[in-house]
Amino acid sequence: MSEVLMAEWFDIADDARDGVWAWMHKDYLPALQSAQGVAWVGHYEIVALPDRPYIEGAPRRKQTSDPAVAPGWQNVVLTAAISPDVFFGPGNPVEKLHKTHAGKRAAFENYRSAVFIEEQVINAPEVRALPYGMGPPPAMQLGNFNADRPEDEIELARWYRAERFPRVSVSRGMIRGRKLLSMAGWPKHGVLWEFTDLPEGEFSFEPRFIEADRHENWPGRHVLEYVTHAPHGPHAGRRIWLPVQPS
Repeated sequence: MSEVLMAEWFDIADDARDGVWAWMHKDYLPALQSAQGVAWVGHYEIVALPDRPYIEGAPRRKQTSDPAVAPGWQNVVLTAAISPDVFFGPGNPVEKLHKTHAGKRAAFENYRSAVFIEEQVINAPEVRALPYGMGPPPAMQLGNFNADRPEDEIELARWYRAERFPRVSVSRGMIRGRKLLSMAGWPKHGVLWEFTDLPEGEFSFEPRFIEADRHENWPGRHVLEYVTHAPHGPHAGRRIWLPVQPS
């Protein structure tokens, strides 16, 4: 059975962060993970992207300037569930929990969310480190974006299958990749790249995909020419709850 993923992006004021994190990690996230139908939960601290192309010679990524899209990015909470009903069904447990903790959740600034279903899952070399369904990866990159025009969707789908999915399957340190489609939220498209770690000083896993080149020689446009990302995205980070145990 495939997993349904809720992603939540938000910021926390610097002077409130320690207290909010303590509440999240002690009370809120354990309650969320215990909710009926929830498979796993992960909280990630996101690494800021520098204001330059993340690959030398690549186009600069575009990000939306729509004021209706909240710009939160410093924290990402991923919640995996067994069914969309866990998020949307009558009296669903996640909505109840959000209402119960509405006062504390008010500290989540610039908040937005999306719910994704899986279009495709690709196993990678480190899949043995975290079999499917066994929890949140130690490090991840969450992309969420829209194609600029309807006709771009076909090229995007072909690019993933001709270039990105083959590289995912051999990328260093990668557990699996998930191509996602949104049921709710601003983005239509999402990707969750799952990794064993994100070393200090790194802010994107894109160099590993370049390293995994097997001469695919994609003949079309660069994907960054025709997609628009969410604010400050894509978002790469390290899991801070549950804490990652030293290997």
